[in-house]
Amino acid sequence: MVNVKVPGKLYLAGEYAVVEPGTPAVIVAVDRFVHLKITSATETGTIYSHQYQTVPVKWHRTAHHQIQLEDDVQLEFVLEAIRLTERYATECGHQLQLFNLEIDSELDSSDGKKFGLGSSAAVTVGVVKAIAAFYHLHLTAMEIYKLAALAHYNVQGNGSLGDIAASAFTGWIAYYSPDRNWLLDQPQTPLKPLIAADWPELKIEPLTPPTTADLIVGWTGAPASTKHLVAEVKRRSHLKYDTFVVQSAQCVEKLIQAIKNDNFEEMTAAITRNRELLNELSEISHVELETPRLKELVELVVRFGGSGKMSGAGGGDCGIGFVKHGSNYQQIFEQWRQAQILPLQLSTYTSNEE
Repeated sequence: MVNVKVPGKLYLAGEYAVVEPGTPAVIVAVDRFVHLKITSATETGTIYSHQYQTVPVKWHRTAHHQIQLEDDVQLEFVLEAIRLTERYATECGHQLQLFNLEIDSELDSSDGKKFGLGSSAAVTVGVVKAIAAFYHLHLTAMEIYKLAALAHYNVQGNGSLGDIAASAFTGWIAYYSPDRNWLLDQPQTPLKPLIAADWPELKIEPLTPPTTADLIVGWTGAPASTKHLVAEVKRRSHLKYDTFVVQSAQCVEKLIQAIKNDNFEEMTAAITRNRELLNELSEISHVELETPRLKELVELVVRFGGSGKMSGAGGGDCGIGFVKHGSNYQQIFEQWRQAQILPLQLSTYTSNEE
């Protein structure tokens, strides 16, 4: 039996611009997890995702060794992650086997609130890790990222894949997205050469979490559709979008340096600047990113000497605050609650796996 847990994520800076290849974002893995369990099976296997099914769905292999579900269940990310990881396993000389896969997520609340912690990405990374462990493949974080990124991109067809990187690497990361046009042009059969290749523009750099700042998170409700918002913003902002991307890159590089220097003032200045840039993007695209409730979340943090901004696509979901380490941010939480903002008890998660 194999047990795997994979964290969700929060964007700290670089949203929207990170979609452009080689443009940085800072992303953090948080201690809400997708849990996966995989066991050997005989005759038929099962897949049971607690979020989407009330009972496990049975599956068998076709003559071409593909997985065939015996019921119509929407498990595209799961199936694509299995397909690619098993292809990698066969290229490494492993015989395919039957298995039972169980997936349970705590990224959303028990009453169904979606917090925007990167659920589909964490599930995809989790399936890659579970299948790899089942076949005794000893993959690096980068190899897990690449397999999961391909699976996610094959299904969704867009996005920066930063969620995937955060769930695969854990901790705090500086993330520069790969050139997806190059990726689309690459053959995926055989798969091993593509996983071993250097992907143009891709860079994932682990960062040491700062000791001078505490990260706080509030949820404002009204989950955003990332896919829709990114497409709409890019469609409407035209030429000014390129300027935004350049300015965002400069701002995020300053944040990365501030984190490395553990300099609270420089971190808060960079977060404030990134917020300004995202609000300018919102104005030129006429798409609301910082909702009134997100604005209130940030202003309450600023009142306590910190800085804040939306996290992720905006239009609702989470906002983050940087406050000086040791601050009594329970006072902020109390004011958030009065403003119908839910404080999320989240901490950075760093895996101790090699």
